[in-house]
Amino acid sequence: MQFTILSDEGLPIRGDLDIPPGAKALAVIVHGFKGFKDWGFFPWLGETLCNHRFAVCRFNMSRSGVDENPETFDRLDLFAEDTYSGQISDLQKVVRYAQQRIDAPTFLVGHSRGGGVSLLAAQDIENLCGIVTWSAISHTDRWDDATKAEWRRTGYLEAENTRTKQMMRMSTRMLDDIEANRDRLDILKCVTQIEHPILVIHGARDESVPVAESAEIASYADDASRVVIANASHTYNAIHPLVHVPFELTMAAAVTARFISVYS
Repeated sequence: MQFTILSDEGLPIRGDLDIPPGAKALAVIVHGFKGFKDWGFFPWLGETLCNHRFAVCRFNMSRSGVDENPETFDRLDLFAEDTYSGQISDLQKVVRYAQQRIDAPTFLVGHSRGGGVSLLAAQDIENLCGIVTWSAISHTDRWDDATKAEWRRTGYLEAENTRTKQMMRMSTRMLDDIEANRDRLDILKCVTQIEHPILVIHGARDESVPVAESAEIASYADDASRVVIANASHTYNAIHPLVHVPFELTMAAAVTARFISVYS
């Protein structure tokens, strides 16, 4: 079932909610930076979890840059003004929407920045039973002083999308959000306040987020399990489109499904 709800800013949040018969849990999949709900392994992961009798919700953040065309970054103006605070709000709204349609234990499954956002949002989500992070960031402020100074001077920071070759600009709104809400956006501090079990999955060969960040998250958590998958990249060796399912991706999904089964 496809859905569209509005963010706090009145922007569309588009998603898919699939509820198999006899669903025993709800898994909300959270994409990361330059990600979207239909990228690479997300549809496959959703189908895999549905096969375990979990309801699955995938969605695009309101400022993901992806509009009605599900695979095209055609709203870079929205992407440029994205913030962590906005993503936290989007995630919480989506969870509430899904929970209104299925009464089941809720789990967050966040990849990369989506893992960090899941940890930041967890405290204000009702009926939450666990969090799974894939390749998650452990801190939101990821730029050195020189980069931030240049960012302030020019008014934007560019990040290349290696798949589409687009240069995706971020305005200083992201920096403003981090500086104004430094305490609220402290991932490791939020982890210490989470009472639910956390499964931290990371690839040993992650080229985007150091594997040490997974160790940080696990060390700050009250109840955490950490799995490092040998030979796995940031995306568990998956590409877009997903032309084949790598072993490392299968491993991450299997451990995730087992975690949800145990705690639901």
